[in-house]
Amino acid sequence: MNKNKKELLPSALSNKIPKMLPGRVKRRLFLGGLIIGMSAVTFWGGEFLLRQNPITLADIANQKKPYVLPPGQARLNLVLILDGLRPDSINPQNTPNLYRLRQQGVNYLNGHAVFPTVTRVNSAAIATGYYPGKNGIVSNSMYVPQVNPTKSFSTGEYPELLKLDQVTDGKLIFVKSLGEHLQENGMKLAVVSSGSTGSALLLNPRSISKNVGVLINGYFDPGKLVAFPPEVNRAILTRFGAAPTNKDTNNDGRLNEAVDWSEKVLLDYVIPELKPDVVFNWLTEPDSTQHELGAGSPEAINVIRNDDRNIGLILDKLKKLGLYDRTNIFVISDHGFSVHTYTVNLTQELINAGLKLSKDSDDVVLASSGQAVLLHIKDRNPRQIEKIVKFLQKKDWAGVLFTAAYRPQNSQLDDSFAQQNKQNHVKPEGWVGGTFSLELIHEFNQERGADIILTFPWTSQKNAFGVEGTDFTETTSGTTGPLTGNSSGHGSMSPWNIRNTFIAWGVDFKQGVTIDTPVSNVDITPTILALKGINRNENFDGRVLKEGLKAGINPIDIKVQTKVFTTTARGYKASIQVSEVENQRYIDKSWRER
Repeated sequence: MNKNKKELLPSALSNKIPKMLPGRVKRRLFLGGLIIGMSAVTFWGGEFLLRQNPITLADIANQKKPYVLPPGQARLNLVLILDGLRPDSINPQNTPNLYRLRQQGVNYLNGHAVFPTVTRVNSAAIATGYYPGKNGIVSNSMYVPQVNPTKSFSTGEYPELLKLDQVTDGKLIFVKSLGEHLQENGMKLAVVSSGSTGSALLLNPRSISKNVGVLINGYFDPGKLVAFPPEVNRAILTRFGAAPTNKDTNNDGRLNEAVDWSEKVLLDYVIPELKPDVVFNWLTEPDSTQHELGAGSPEAINVIRNDDRNIGLILDKLKKLGLYDRTNIFVISDHGFSVHTYTVNLTQELINAGLKLSKDSDDVVLASSGQAVLLHIKDRNPRQIEKIVKFLQKKDWAGVLFTAAYRPQNSQLDDSFAQQNKQNHVKPEGWVGGTFSLELIHEFNQERGADIILTFPWTSQKNAFGVEGTDFTETTSGTTGPLTGNSSGHGSMSPWNIRNTFIAWGVDFKQGVTIDTPVSNVDITPTILALKGINRNENFDGRVLKEGLKAGINPIDIKVQTKVFTTTARGYKASIQVSEVENQRYIDKSWRER
């Protein structure tokens, strides 16, 4: 329907609407039925009938026309997560299978990794449909006093996450995961990962504690424990043996062997025998290689080629099993990549300025994600928070800063806006002058959230291999100063790290289309659940990607608002750009004005 054209209710049809409805409601009822594909109103035997469930009279009176997605046709929903794969790495020469999926399916040009743009944050966002502020995984390293009262800990190793779960009475994450939703509806999630054990667990965070679905990673306890539950572990070790003892068996910095072992387990056992409804398949390259040698390096291209080869084997296997035409495939990455040009020893800088007592003191605890750092101030002391913010704003190596929307009270964050649960109605400014709010970027969390988040400057300059994107990074060793070489990373709010690979292909998706509507990793779980016909009414942070679905809507009908906010204080100036779609707010980029 043309939204700009006034549609009138034909009198012949108007007479068929129940007499009890006022005239204005009759018209809305008819139009509502057309707009949502006659889901509210149906013609039957010449009569005009109301269905019982799809839409209420209150909805009609308020002119609400909810989008109702019919269940998808796919038997299998397969999510391929290529760690650190930039979208500009896909081309016909090096990645023919990925390129074909992108050409044949839905190519989302405006994909977003979740900030901080790091692995474990995005693992949890993918698995839950919620941002860090709600799911509780706020950084690659986190500060939770019950785990360690004076230091942050890495979420990369699963024993640390199990400890977190134990000391917080089962609050590894704060929300229900996809695996739990599926299990409650008689369905199964399988995770097959060659990445870190921590990122694997966060894709199915209740696999161990509540025996949800299947979780496979060759490095839980190499040669002894590679999967949960126990019967799956026994089957894999018996049939496939241990994963490579050392992930880098050739000692060349590449992890192809780990990827190949995991993919063989997926193809020869998980898909044909376990028959999961949804699979999260994590390929650990090209992340490892790009960290050391840079995006676009010959070595990075080679490991991406190996990923693509494995994806080709997956497609062949689906054909042999008769699943090719009954599968949806998502291809996403957890973040982009950028070369490091400057390093900041933030701990030492704070000590030198008299703002932190010592490296191991608990007055200020840092939880680093490389290109973004979370600072936790003891007792959420407002005066100390202000002092540190003002200090950072004077430093050329500091980028954009974030604090809570309101000044902390009695060692607690003020959660007024968080309680409102309205993503697009938050106060953009932080309570300290010259900062943006943690609520704006989905990082507000009373229990685990930082008092200050620091990002660093970035540029669009090219690395040695012609790939755009540079960033500063935090370090715990060495001194603050310039860097040379190809060492690279992620974590920042640079568009080169925010922008991720995002492709959707399969029986339920449109074919051969390119869409520039913003999407995010947080949209994966809501979309899969909608395709499975469950949990349509849950208030996820993510949204259903209806513009890419055959049964969906035209992307042009989706309203997108892009906003830029600017903040200033004492000669310091910074900006942030966000895009809003429905109730979803995507973080595009932020930058310090020079």
